[in-house]
Amino acid sequence: MRLASLALATVIAACLAMPAFAQTARASGTVKDTAGKAMKGATVRALNKDAYPPQIASSTDAKGRWAMIGLRTGTWTFVVEAPGYAKQEAQWPVRVAGTVPMHFVLARELGPIPGALTKNIQLQLAAANALRDKGQLDQALAAYEQIRDQNPKLTAVNLVVGNVYRKKAALESDPAARRALFDRAIASYTTMLSDDASSERAKAEIESTRTEAAAAK
Repeated sequence: MRLASLALATVIAACLAMPAFAQTARASGTVKDTAGKAMKGATVRALNKDAYPPQIASSTDAKGRWAMIGLRTGTWTFVVEAPGYAKQEAQWPVRVAGTVPMHFVLARELGPIPGALTKNIQLQLAAANALRDKGQLDQALAAYEQIRDQNPKLTAVNLVVGNVYRKKAALESDPAARRALFDRAIASYTTMLSDDASSERAKAEIESTRTEAAAAK
């Protein structure tokens, strides 16, 4: 009887665990640079403090593809990084029935350009980048926008401003506020296009932002 009871308890425990296991899902996608070239070795991390484990990581193969399994259903924050490139973040709904593939575009990090910018502007950019990396996004935006206003020809700052608005959108819980931040990001990229209509990076960022905004609805 004791053995039978133990066996029954084991079966019941397994049955209770099955629904939780069945709710796990997978995510996949690609990472490319602004020229459309697949990026090998980029790191993709999925973060969800309410899940266990709260973080799952993957890296891209030679074709820029990545995939991960064992994700709890719900909204996860995906962070994509590669040396020399600006980090990308996006919130994405993960579903058992099928998660829409995520296609990330990484742009080169905007920083001091030796011989191209004055020392003062280089220092201002470095200070703005530091604020952004510390998560002080409002202060970083103010710094970048001041640099842009004082140096109208430095149009690439619009790309960074757009990326910071997207970071803020990823942290925003209110749908209307999040949508407004995505719109401001697109406006920044559009300003870049108005100054340089051939900017493939700005076009790629606009498309990526629209995809993020649609997924966040």
